[in-house]
Parts: sequence; C-alpha cells; structure tokens
Amino acid sequence: MEVFCFGSGSRGNAFVVRTRRTVLLIDAGFPPSVLRTQLARCGIRDQELSAIVVTHEHHDHVRGLSGLLRWHSCPVFATRGTFAALELDGARRVQITAHRWVEVGDLALCPIAVWHDANEPIGLRIASREAEIALFTDLGLPTPEVIESVRKATLAVIEANHDRTLLEKGPYPEWLKRRIASPYGHLSNDEAARVTRECGPSTQAVWLAHLSEETNRPELAEAAVRERLVSRHVLPIVPLTQRGFHRWCSDTTEFGG
Repeated sequence: MEVFCFGSGSRGNAFVVRTRRTVLLIDAGFPPSVLRTQLARCGIRDQELSAIVVTHEHHDHVRGLSGLLRWHSCPVFATRGTFAALELDGARRVQITAHRWVEVGDLALCPIAVWHDANEPIGLRIASREAEIALFTDLGLPTPEVIESVRKATLAVIEANHDRTLLEKGPYPEWLKRRIASPYGHLSNDEAARVTRECGPSTQAVWLAHLSEETNRPELAEAAVRERLVSRHVLPIVPLTQRGFHRWCSDTTEFGG
C-alpha cells in the first residue's frame, strides 16, 4: 500500500491511497489542474482512479472536486450530510455511514464520525491485507473511536493545527480563535500529541496534518508529538506542509519533499 499527500492545510488537502488494484483520492482541495498534475506525478492515469472519498464539504477539501469529475467518471463516496452540502450534478454518489465498513476494490474503508463544524464530517480507517491507515485531518475532539483507529494504524495521519500560544497571540479575531479551539474546531499540537501517544506496535510512521501557516510551525508540531512518543516509540514524524509532496509505503517508509 502506498499513501501520497499532495498538501495539507487551510488552503487545500488531498491524499491518495493506492494498491495494485485500487486508487482512492481522499478529498480534492486543490484546483483540478493541480490535482491532475499530482496524480500524474504518482503515475496515476485518469481511468485508474477507483473512487473519490470526501471527508466533509469545506472548501479546502472539495475545491477541485466538480472540475476533476469532468475527467474522472469514478464514484464519489461521502456521508448523507456531506452530499446534502455539496452541488454534484451528475456525479455517481455512494453514500457511506459512520462506523460501517465498505469495500472498494481490494481496500476496506470505514468512516469514523468526528467533531467538526461541518455537516456529518468523518475521518477514515482504510485497510488492505498488509496495512491500515488512520486519517483525521479536521477534528476538535478525539473520540474513543478516533483513538482506537490510531492504535491499529500502520500509518497515522493526525491533525496538528495550531500551537496554543501562537493561536492566543495570533492575528485572528477572537470569535475565530474560539471556534478553532472549540470541540468542533481543530486539534492543537498538544492534543495531537495525546492522540499519537496511543499509536500501537504496528505503527510505522506519523504524519501531522492541517498545520496552520499563521498559528503553527512544523518544528513545534513535531517537537510536541515527539516529546510524548519518546518513551514509547521511535517513529518517523512528518509535519505535512501546504505545498509539500509526501509518500509512504507499507513495505519501506519513504518520503519525498
């Protein structure tokens, strides 16, 4: 199993999960031209995309979705609430329900309900015979289901949106600071560290997602998580960036910048 990140942050999020038989695009938060270029960079042709999975309807996760569907006729997987918030005329919709596994090719997909200010948002567990991914880019509160997903993950992708001190002193208006720090907002570095501390013995790597460019720094996020992990695991910890390109493989862990 391979996982690619095309970038993660408030201006766009997109991931690819690939096996020999199946290619999933998780969110489409960049312009269609960027998404197609990045898919080609992964060696993925238009007809090879098996499905697009949408975690929620916010712009930084669906910006390029409608445009991308002009070239890709694959189905779109999302919850009822997410579909209700999107305009997807003519798209092949597959409604998914939290905590119910579905099969897509040789992958199994389980949506996990999360706390976030969107219409029925989800994180994801994605499993093949050889590996399992926990992917949670937007959430304000880690539930027991999120923790359990991380414990079983080979690759854990967890939001580390902000440093609390930088958020408090940052340029955002007070209402936005409250929203970000609320249970329906985004995880701080310290909260991400508490989640990733639960990584199990099968975890090979941790990716830190959705870092704010205004109220966080990659080195702060990595340090917070590493401090909690140091006595338990020696793991690669990779803060994902808005413009970065990252790759992980379940056989050998590799990253490209």
